[in-house]
Amino acid sequence: MKVLVINASANKERSTTLKLTKAFLEGLGEKADYITTIDMQIKPCRACYACWFKTKGKCVQKDDATMIIDKIQEADLVIWSIPLYAYGVPSHCKALMDRTVSLNSPMMYVDNNGIAHHHGYEEGTKKTVLISTAGLPNIKGNFDGLLFQMRHMYGNDITAICCAEGSLFMSPNTQDIVTPYIEKVKQAGQEYKENGRISNELQQYLDTLLLPTEAFVNTMNGIFDKLMS
Repeated sequence: MKVLVINASANKERSTTLKLTKAFLEGLGEKADYITTIDMQIKPCRACYACWFKTKGKCVQKDDATMIIDKIQEADLVIWSIPLYAYGVPSHCKALMDRTVSLNSPMMYVDNNGIAHHHGYEEGTKKTVLISTAGLPNIKGNFDGLLFQMRHMYGNDITAICCAEGSLFMSPNTQDIVTPYIEKVKQAGQEYKENGRISNELQQYLDTLLLPTEAFVNTMNGIFDKLMS
């Protein structure tokens, strides 16, 4: 299987999200090609639509995004490893997402829910996994925008691991809390390899907070208070 990991963390290899992504890959039993978006030259989409009407799906801008888009097309599985920034995608990765408009067709269709789309990967034709972490508790209310975007771009059935309370992975004093979660992410990779999806039981575990909300808030506020003093 040809796997592409798009690492959207400014922390690069130190990324908490990437730690979970590598655990998923370990369970998947596959090697991957890595793209770290903050290291890439990715210009903003100019909305010229030359890719739709003149160049047969190729962007006219000459930068790293054209190479990455080729890799997305060639990959059997794309894993988007995206830390949550301001309830969405980090800007350097969002620029790449905007440029993938070249993968769509200008022709539209209306889905079973009455929503119009451009023909493209939003039909679910590209195997896609989203792995994301946030420094806040709760999935609902924090990951809504990111999940909305990814499902509209790559289909409602994409596999998504959204880990709230990701800050806990940064402390050496929380290993007894985070290690079981990492093992479950490995299991998710195994299940995805075997079935193309994560079981409902495992998904429920991955969507469960590592600490109760109040306990997490008190823990992190204590750490931040020491850092600020």
